[in-house]
Amino acid sequence: NKIQKYLVEKTRLGIPALFVDEGQHGLMRPEATSFPQAIGMACSWNPELFEKIYSAIAREMRSRGTHLVLSPVIDVCRDPRWGRVEECYGEDPFLNGVLGSAAVKGFQGSTDGSIDRNHVAATLKHFVGHGEPEGGQNQAPANFSERIIREVHISPFKAVINNAKPAAIMPSYNEIDGIPSHANKNLIKGI
Repeated sequence: NKIQKYLVEKTRLGIPALFVDEGQHGLMRPEATSFPQAIGMACSWNPELFEKIYSAIAREMRSRGTHLVLSPVIDVCRDPRWGRVEECYGEDPFLNGVLGSAAVKGFQGSTDGSIDRNHVAATLKHFVGHGEPEGGQNQAPANFSERIIREVHISPFKAVINNAKPAAIMPSYNEIDGIPSHANKNLIKGI
């Protein structure tokens, strides 16, 4: 609160800070509630439970001043060697879309993109192909046909964007067909 007050009242432009946290299975701070890992919760196939859990996480985040959460991770995990499997909802694109939509609704408190004072802005991660890297290595290339990219890896993002209107989308760390996702104009602007 002191930092925010200073930024708004004592700086030339008065621009408030945007506080960001991680929250895939709870606010990653001391004394916060820790829920089961995402891959474990996904076994429930229960979107109502997801909405309740992520709404509780959002309330804890707002109580500590967080505005934006770097979650949910809706990468379609298709290589069990990948070191971030526990952050995902599994290998099924449909399930990732359904549970990702429920998570965003829980975080933001709505499906229209609005965010009230008891919720936080959600960030879909990681657009796209991050869950099936070459050799299972984090940040390795995701060199697949356009059909696989669209039908498997993009489809949950499309579902969540259409059904829950997340505030943000984070590009993946990998490259697709030799182009890093963060610099892939077709991926970010076209698709």
